[in-house]
Amino acid sequence: VNGGFFEPALSTGISAQASWRIYDFGQTRANIRAAEASAAASDAALPTTMLDITSTVTAAYLDAVARARLVASAEATVLSEEAHLDQARRFVAAQAKDPIEVVQAQARAANARSALAQAQSDAAVALANLRAAIGAVDVTDDFSVDTAWPTLPTDAPPTLATLVASARQHRPEIVQLDRQIAASNASLNAARAERRPVLNAQAQTQWNPGSSDWSPQPSWSAGLTLSWQFLDGGRAAADISVANANVASAMAQRDGLLISLQVQLESARAQIVAATVNVTASTEAVTAAQAQLKLANARYTAGLGSQIELADAQTAVTKAEGNLINAQ
Repeated sequence: VNGGFFEPALSTGISAQASWRIYDFGQTRANIRAAEASAAASDAALPTTMLDITSTVTAAYLDAVARARLVASAEATVLSEEAHLDQARRFVAAQAKDPIEVVQAQARAANARSALAQAQSDAAVALANLRAAIGAVDVTDDFSVDTAWPTLPTDAPPTLATLVASARQHRPEIVQLDRQIAASNASLNAARAERRPVLNAQAQTQWNPGSSDWSPQPSWSAGLTLSWQFLDGGRAAADISVANANVASAMAQRDGLLISLQVQLESARAQIVAATVNVTASTEAVTAAQAQLKLANARYTAGLGSQIELADAQTAVTKAEGNLINAQ
């Protein structure tokens, strides 16, 4: 265009800028500590899971052993009742007993076989539960348990105070909650540090060549900036309130666990003491019931006893053996 009102021009530009936070008066350090404490609290959850798995597997294994021993007891009862049925048939054939005794013996033998079938079913379910507890997924594998009990404790359990002190030191749930409290306190410190000033360093360079000058010198600038946010709409105050609530929640959970832990330990200790006494008493009861059954068999063989006496003696043996297994 004539007159120079529009004059074509060509320009370009290249710039680079860098910023570096020099010091933030502990904000970053507080956030790092909070993150590390949270990670430590999360890591502490793994031993709790391992303890739960161990407890579940142990209980499943002991249940499987108990069910297998109850099957053995039921099998012995079936053999005993079938022997009584054979005796009754021979007595009736010799016209030494009333025929009703054969019917009574048949009923008891049938009941014994039914109890054996139920015991076998319960044992199969216990093995299935044990498979699930240990993660055995291949159902084609032959799977059984040793019917011998693990070594039973012979010493009395420690005092309740000793157990509580040990649990507070070693239970992973308490360790996890202690670390959670530390993480919550670290988050609280980080929230309080949000309002602190930040010192930044900036550096910038720029080069803008154009059609009028293709060889200008680049420009450089650098500086320090101290920024401090005076008003954040209540965000920092809200973060502090949330952090305080998290600290109180973690402490309440730990205190609640300590209270329930003492109750659990007291109950478990009492059960161990009672079960230990029960094992001794049940062992004596089994011995006495077996002696009574032996005498009842001898009396019936001699023609002096009755099916009722035999039935009572056999029931006493089966019940005593079941009580012993439960106590063990």
